[in-house]
This record gives sequence, C-alpha cells and structure tokens, in this order.
Amino acid sequence: MMDKSVYSIFAFLLILSGNTAYGFLSGPIAGRTGAPNDICDSLTCNSDACHTSYGLNTGRAVFSIIIPSTYEKGKTTDILITFDNSNTGLHGFEITAMDAANTKVGTFTSTSETTQTEPYKSQYAAHTVIGTAENGWTIQWTAPAEKLSDPVTFYAAGNEANGDGTSLGDFIYTATATAYLQCVPATLEANPLKISVKRNKGAAITVTVTEENGDACGGITVTASTKKNRVQLESSVSTDASGNAIFTVKAGNKKGKDVITFSTESGSTSIEGKVEVKIK
Repeated sequence: MMDKSVYSIFAFLLILSGNTAYGFLSGPIAGRTGAPNDICDSLTCNSDACHTSYGLNTGRAVFSIIIPSTYEKGKTTDILITFDNSNTGLHGFEITAMDAANTKVGTFTSTSETTQTEPYKSQYAAHTVIGTAENGWTIQWTAPAEKLSDPVTFYAAGNEANGDGTSLGDFIYTATATAYLQCVPATLEANPLKISVKRNKGAAITVTVTEENGDACGGITVTASTKKNRVQLESSVSTDASGNAIFTVKAGNKKGKDVITFSTESGSTSIEGKVEVKIK
C-alpha cells in the first residue's frame, strides 16, 4: 500500500471524471505545464480544482528551468528542472517545449529512473514515483532537424508537496525558459549611428545581429563599452528573435562627445559597430 506522504504528490496528477478524482501513480497527465495552446491550454493543477490552497507561484521556493541560451538543429541538449529554497521532501514536475507558433517541438528523453517521457510520446517529460523524492531532475531535449519558428520556449509546472496525504497545503509553480537557434553572427549594425542627447537624458540604440544569409541571430550577447564614460548603458544585452538588442543610453551632466562600441563574438573573432554620441 502506498505511503500517505507519497500520495500527496500524486494529487498533482489528478484528473476529474464526474465527481470522482483518480490519481495516476505513473506520473501526471499531459497538458498541465501552463503552456499556451497545450492540451489543457494555460491550466495547471493550481487552477483545476486540485491544488488550490495557495495562489500560483506564491510559495517561498524558486522553481526554475535551466537550459543553454541556444540550440542546434537535430542536436540534443541537457535541461535541468529544479526547486531551490524548498524545505519539503516531495516534489514533482511536468515540462514541454513549444516554438514561436505555440506548436510542441522536439522530443524529450529520460536520463535516469527519476524521470519519464515514454508515456507522453516524448512530447513531455515528468517525474516518476522515485523522482518525487528529488528536488531537481535532468532530462534531454532533441531539437528537430528542420528549422523551427524561433525561439523555442520550455514551459514547466512544479509541485512542492507538504506530504500530508491530501492535495491541500501544496504549492504549485510555473517556469519558462527560452532558447534560440544557434547561429554564427556575420553582421552587427547599430541604429542610429549618431545620437544627440541632452544632459541627464536618455535615448535608445538598437543593435541588430544577422547571419551571413541575412537571418536574424536571436539569443546572441551584445556587449557595450564607452570611450570616455560620459554616458551610461547596459554592459550587455541579448538579442531577441528578430536579432535585435535594445540599449538604453543615459547622458551625464556635462556637455561633450563620446563613442559607444558594440560587439559580439563570431567564432574566434569579434564583430563591432560604433555609435557617436553628442551630449548637449
């Protein structure tokens, strides 16, 4: 007979049929990640008359998806789902991946007996009975060989269970993480190339990074430095799906000129772009 402390985590797995609730010991049903356009749309087990003691993401724990910022077509990537700052002994999760068109993409593979993917036709990954004793799980995701509608967003829901044998008093969390198709930057363009800013005022500069074929490079880190430190701006910004990194420039309280250099890595070399700044 299943221990009551273990039963609590499986309240996370409930589906409703009439007035009877059934718990699935093999893992949560698909579609409870909170992802848009999923089987249960944006529902999680916090919003379907199951774990409703607390609001979504109101617990003290930190539930996270840790992934690389980029992926390669047809390649496999390690993904870590984790609870931090949690003082309970039981945890569960479910994760899926969707492209920019909210279509499930890629396949998940288990790396240990604490996770499972087969019951979900590898479109989801989730904990197992053994896995409920963990507060972190490593799985693998393999990207399709064809180009996707970039970027890919991973959606996960997690349960921090109190082990009292019921669905009451448990915290439900959601998390997302985004990865962009890996590309090799060929061009970096800043717009505008010259700006005029009043003292103590701000302006925006958009830096666009593209591949040799002109495709946008998303998830690329663009760094910034100034020649005379007369303006302030972020030291680095990552490009979005359109290949754009937007920097906010704030002028100092003295008139004068400065030059901002934006750069990113392209293989073993660096490509740069410069913007002239006039402070009025």
